[in-house]
Amino acid sequence: TIMLAGPLMNLVTACVAITTVFALVGADKPSDAAKIGGVMEGMAAAKAGLRRGDTVRSIDGTPVATWDELSKAVRASGGAVLAVEVQRDDGTIEQLTAVPEERPERSMFGEQVGKAYLIGIERFVELAPVSLTSAIGLGAYETYFWVKMTLLSVVKIFQGSVSARDLGGPILIVQAAGQQAARGIEYLIRFLGLISVNLGVLNLLPIPVLDGGHLLFFAFEAIRGRPLAVRQREMAQQVGLFLLLALMVFVFYNDISRLVAG
Repeated sequence: TIMLAGPLMNLVTACVAITTVFALVGADKPSDAAKIGGVMEGMAAAKAGLRRGDTVRSIDGTPVATWDELSKAVRASGGAVLAVEVQRDDGTIEQLTAVPEERPERSMFGEQVGKAYLIGIERFVELAPVSLTSAIGLGAYETYFWVKMTLLSVVKIFQGSVSARDLGGPILIVQAAGQQAARGIEYLIRFLGLISVNLGVLNLLPIPVLDGGHLLFFAFEAIRGRPLAVRQREMAQQVGLFLLLALMVFVFYNDISRLVAG
């Protein structure tokens, strides 16, 4: 129970932080309208002059009413020039042209899952107020979601489907925290919740020195009916410590490499 207390408190802290954001700020609600929430720099939409808040009215003269219709029209373009009619925030109508580019599509883990013609736009997301009960439910679900994603990330790194180069250390965390703080205090709080989830999950990994390693020793003791010899535990602790030090060196190397590369 003592060994589980630390990791569980990490998860409880994350849940409380995320729930607080939902209760005070609200929850993201993706819009069904063909409204642009973000434009990726350097891609076709930005070159065409599309902006956040624009509502796409038609593609090549065909009316577009929903985000799904907009997405399908762009993906089915085959890279041909698209005539895009948009309505600006101030109500004015403009005619623009965009040339979709074939780009790799990636999962949230960074794995390439295919290719598609894209112009570099994001769906518009609005904030909707939620009740305290809903906020608690959403906070618990999001905490569970990030626990699952963290575990899957660890598995995929060992499988080799996700590069260990994506791992970051204190330098990357500080940079990311600064970026989130610049967006608003609610983003920073959710980011800190995510860090807390990562700490809780990683501390439960079956590596000697960590709480998960101690739980592994207890499991061996339950199976064998007696504890491991002191010498065996000491050797396991040394191996665990070496692995943690090696991981620290590796993530610092990744951080410094990113800084040098710009």
